[in-house]
Amino acid sequence: MTGNDPGDDRVFRDDDLRARFAALRREEESLAPEFALSSPRVTQGRRRSVGKRIAFAASLVTAIAVVVLVLRFAPQKAHPEAGTPVASLTDWKAPTDFLLETPGRELLRDVPAIGVWHDYTRATKPNRKHPVVRKHVLP
Repeated sequence: MTGNDPGDDRVFRDDDLRARFAALRREEESLAPEFALSSPRVTQGRRRSVGKRIAFAASLVTAIAVVVLVLRFAPQKAHPEAGTPVASLTDWKAPTDFLLETPGRELLRDVPAIGVWHDYTRATKPNRKHPVVRKHVLP
């Protein structure tokens, strides 16, 4: 390759750009703080969180035990006798069911009969005949 080759110049600029980015990265790394968990405050926080977890677990076990005891010794409701009528879920009607009854709903419930008129009455024949009108063709 010669010194006049444009590809050679581009390689130099890419290498220069990579070097500049590497220098910038090293500079930022030197300014960044260390994130270490070796301070005594952090270990005390861990001990406290373990104590909180133990207290939470103990209170949870106590709450579950109380619920089990209450359910076990609570009086059971007597079952309804066979002669007593019991409301069925299928008989229940919502308070807003009347809103579903719209005008003309009966038209949507039936299948229409094609060619049959329910309210059709045949008209009576008139007594006199209408005169027949003949059309004349122009010559």
